[in-house]
Order: sequence, then structure tokens, then C-alpha cells
Amino acid sequence: MSASLFIEHCPNGLAFYINGELQFHTEDEQIYHEYLVVPAIALAVKRFLDLSVSQGNAPNEGLRVLICGGGDGLAARDVLRFAEVSSIDLVDFNPEVVELGKTVFAPFNHHSLSDRKVNIHIQDAFLFLSDRIQNIANSGDRYHVVICDFTYPTSPEETRVHSQEWFQLVRQVLHPQGLIAENAVSPDLNTSGFWCMYQTIWSAGAIAKPMQVCIPSFHQHGYGNWGFLLAANDRAITKAELTNIHLPDGLRSLDLNSLLAAFSFSDAIAEQRFAVNIHSLKVPQLLYYLLNPHPNMIESADRNIDFLDLDDAQEINRLSQSWMRSLAIDPLRLESVAKLWLEQMQKSHPDLQKLLPVQNPYHTPRMTASWLGSVPQLLEQINLPRLIDRIITRGKDLPPQAIADLKQLLTKLQSRSQEERIDESSDVVPNRIGSETFQFSTSTKLLISLTVTMLVANLIAPDSVFAKGSSGYASGGDSELGWGFAGLIMTTIGFVWLSNLYADSDSK
Repeated sequence: MSASLFIEHCPNGLAFYINGELQFHTEDEQIYHEYLVVPAIALAVKRFLDLSVSQGNAPNEGLRVLICGGGDGLAARDVLRFAEVSSIDLVDFNPEVVELGKTVFAPFNHHSLSDRKVNIHIQDAFLFLSDRIQNIANSGDRYHVVICDFTYPTSPEETRVHSQEWFQLVRQVLHPQGLIAENAVSPDLNTSGFWCMYQTIWSAGAIAKPMQVCIPSFHQHGYGNWGFLLAANDRAITKAELTNIHLPDGLRSLDLNSLLAAFSFSDAIAEQRFAVNIHSLKVPQLLYYLLNPHPNMIESADRNIDFLDLDDAQEINRLSQSWMRSLAIDPLRLESVAKLWLEQMQKSHPDLQKLLPVQNPYHTPRMTASWLGSVPQLLEQINLPRLIDRIITRGKDLPPQAIADLKQLLTKLQSRSQEERIDESSDVVPNRIGSETFQFSTSTKLLISLTVTMLVANLIAPDSVFAKGSSGYASGGDSELGWGFAGLIMTTIGFVWLSNLYADSDSK
């Protein structure tokens, strides 16, 4: 589905939205783009050009810069502030945004997309880098700076360009002493997501420094302070090096003092960087953190950490320890959620907030809490005796104890009325059948698996699952919806999954 683009004409400029989310307001977009672009380019000038001159060598042909995203042309404008830049490759998959950059936004980006130094590629950034790696193998022409100016990710596909694999590709097209600049997320409102991005760059082999800045229009939209990541391929970024960079004339926001201050974070926020997992294509994490922020932290009074003062060797050592402790699971996958339920339900005080993560940017934790409270009503729509009988009949690969537990549950269900099948007084998942309490065995695991599947399906596609507006929503246990959906559930999950859950929990 194509993105929804909207331009709001305001008395003080333009505001540009993609899918309802503010991308920039012309009144203060300079803050965003100057912090994203200028430090990386200025460092590259110092590393590659000033050094050559100071050593008595002739400067080379100039800096090569890659901008991924940035179709509005505003990042390219600030790259072009540096005469030392000889060429810019701009890669954006959305031709509509690029067209706006050439027309409506041209007065604000100083017609950057029409500059002879800028080469525009309407292409997926991942594919572009893959092709570029082949070209570099032949020519050896690497980029001195790579700027990642992507939009805020709201889907699994959009998180690909924030993955470990992505930055591994970036490092292959980057000069060994080159720089990476990344648009991140809010470190105070999306703390886990911000540090996930930070950890991911480190895990790909780069050396990263986090930054944060206040952008008034972002604050007005409830986005909080905004974060960036400045990273080096091999050579560390130091305060001494940053102090000696030369900033171009005409900047509206950035100066040397404000730049150095941007690397300072409160201790409470900074310590959270060790409590998250890295994001990879094999084990995605970022979208989970963005959809399920946990900003409940106690701020330390007057205590900040300056990341320019941290020892990089100690930082990578502590980060590596957190990687070893991380679990190789996608927290948004149905199986991961079900296993978490199995673990939480055996605790005396389960953490209900973790039982059902938000799966969609249009859902909220409050909505999921409401769905958790509707578990008894959800299960009443399923013909449990028929479902369990079918599992027993077809579940030849289940462990013998699992079959015995299910037969016991089936006997209890068949001997009681529909009202007795599910105890509405249970907290989250029914753990009583009639007046008898049964053990945390296959019976409970089945009910948990069934409950989690229905809840997650409702989060992903509520209209498809519960047929809102149709007679199926209020139908009884023998309805086509009840058995049809239950059959789909068990077919999708498979008896192997139930068997694995049974074996895994019994082995602990």
C-alpha cells in the first residue's frame, strides 16, 4: 500500500506528513537536518581532506556521500554546504517524495536535488547497497559518509534498514575511517527502541555515539526529544576530534557547544542500553520495542553521562555481555507470546503487561488490557469438547501424558454445562473446571495457547477473526465461526507446537 502524503500550509511555513506522522516543519527542520548531517560530514573533512593537506599531500578528488532516504532533499542541502563533497548518491524508494523535493520543497532545500553533484536512485536501499558492493569490488570507490535518513518504522519491512545485516552492508561500502549518521527515535519516549538501534550498530562492528536534541515541532506532536546516532566504521570518535572540526557558515541551529552537549544523557536513560536486544532480520526486536515502550524509569537528579567520555573498549565489553544474555526469539511471534504465558502463569504474580504485546501501531496497551479482560467471553465462542476430541483423534505425535491430560479435560467438559466450562472468576486464563482445580498440565497449556492465539489474531486482524458486524460474532459454541476458527488455529499452530510447549515446560 502506498504511503499517504500530506502537506499542511501554515502561516510560518510548511508541515509535511507521511501516514499522519510529522516528518518536518520548515520552521525548525534545520535543527533535525543539521544535527543529522553536519557532524558526520565535518568529521569526514577533517579525517580525509584536512589531514592530507597538513601532511603536505594534495587533497584527493573529494568526499563521496550516500544518503539513504531523504527524498525531500533537505539532508542533501546540508551535505552540499561542504565544498569538499564531490558526489552524492541519494537513494529513496518513494518517487512521490522525491518529486516533492524537486518542486514544493525546492525553496527550502535550496534546489539540492537539481544539483549536478546529486545522483538520485529510486530504489530499495537494501538492493542498492547489494549492487554497490559488487561495484566496489571492481572500482574500490567507497563512500566517506553514509547518512540514513529513514522515516520512523511502523512495520516489520520498515525495520529492515535498522537491522544488524543492514549495517554490515553499510560498513562494506564505507571507507575504513568513514562515518555513519542515523536518524533514530526518541530516547526518552522510546528508550528501548533507541538503545536497540544503538546496540545494533555496535553489533555490526561500528563504533557508535548517541545524540539527542529538542525539536519544538516534534515536541508539539508528542514525539519527545529526538535521537540520532553518529558512528565510525573503524576509527573511534573522540571529543578532541569533534572539538577541532570546522562548521560551515550559515547554520541556523548547530554550533560546537550545542553539538558537544548533544552526547549527554541522563543516567537513568543511559543505563537502559544494556537491557535490550539487538535487532536482526533473523530475530527482529525493534518493532516490538517501538510498539511496546517501557519508559517507567526513576530519573537520577543532576546526573548525566557524556558518551564522548566513555571508553569504547569498556562499552563494547559491557554490550557484548548483554548480547550473550539476550534470547534469540522474536517477541511478536505467536509462539514467543504463548511461551511467555506459560512462564508467567506459573508465577504467583504474573506481569499482565507483558502477556500481550501491542502488535500494530494503531493499537494501544490500554486496548490489549481490555482484550485480556475479555478472555472468558472469547473462549465461550469455542466448542472446547469438540476441539479437544479432534486433537485427541489426530494428535498421534503428542506425548502420552499430554493425551491423558486432554482426555481428562474432555471428560470434565462433557460432564458439565457450558456455564461450568469456563470459570468467569479466573484472572486471565481459566484454571478451574467446575469446583475442581487441575494441575498446570496439557489442559492448561491448551487453553493458554488457544487464548493467546485468539487475542493475537484479534490484534492483527480483528475484523477477520471476530467478523465484526456479522452474526458470527455473537454465535454460540457450535457456530461455524467457533469451530472453523478453532480448526484454523490448531492447523496453523500444529500439534508439533503443542508437543514442544509441553516438552519444554516439563524440562524446566
